[in-house]
Amino acid sequence: MKKIGRINFANLYPIFYCLENPLSASNSTTEYEFTDGVPSEINALLREGLIDAGPSSSIEYLRSPQLYNLIDGHSVSSFGRIMSIILFSRVEIETLDGKTVLSSYQSETSTGLLRIILRKFYNLNVEIKTSRAPLSEGLREHPAYLLIGDNALIEAASTPTNALFRYDLSSIWYEQTGLPFVFALWISRKQFESGDAAELRTALDRAKAEAVSSFESIAKNSPYMNRFTAEGLVSYWRTISYDLTKMHMDGLELFGKYLSELRLL
Repeated sequence: MKKIGRINFANLYPIFYCLENPLSASNSTTEYEFTDGVPSEINALLREGLIDAGPSSSIEYLRSPQLYNLIDGHSVSSFGRIMSIILFSRVEIETLDGKTVLSSYQSETSTGLLRIILRKFYNLNVEIKTSRAPLSEGLREHPAYLLIGDNALIEAASTPTNALFRYDLSSIWYEQTGLPFVFALWISRKQFESGDAAELRTALDRAKAEAVSSFESIAKNSPYMNRFTAEGLVSYWRTISYDLTKMHMDGLELFGKYLSELRLL
């Protein structure tokens, strides 16, 4: 039984839905055992060899490429606005110099991106602390808080637009670099058999093709309908690039370069 990590965020829901519910019975995924977790937890499971493959934070791959093989053609990336990686702030970002801001414990990649943006693009010296606190609690004592994934989507939808400044980190990255930002990669352990990795790649190819052509029907039947509208979900999924091309790899390489310069790898 092949052990696959599964991130239960809205961003990957279409891929996993189609991976687990293929249109053709011949594309069954019954040979996969799925283990759920937030990105940082899936990273740890991969690192420790407790799962064979899965979508993992790009920073995990950059830190330990000797442990993993890339599953070509698949990522969670964005060419600009992503909607779910948002720095919520009580003040303008330029005034954060010397302050301490919070970042979600769920993703090391987004925290690394925040460090790069503040230091490289805004020339700010900011201390960043990871947190599990809800947004309102975190902002009582800190001027800004980075949320990711579903938490960011929910807070963005429920917080009045004039209550806080909002900074979409993927938009800032794209404006500054002209390259997509790669948040997650599909990777497998080096010990994962090449044949099994090829089968997973084929299954992912099919799942991606089915997902991007079926966003509307997937949204209407998703568990997220109690939080978002179908139109909102489809709009969100269309901000995401699930591909992994040379341009994506160029963005990943630049991210790694900046992380190294800031001694974050």
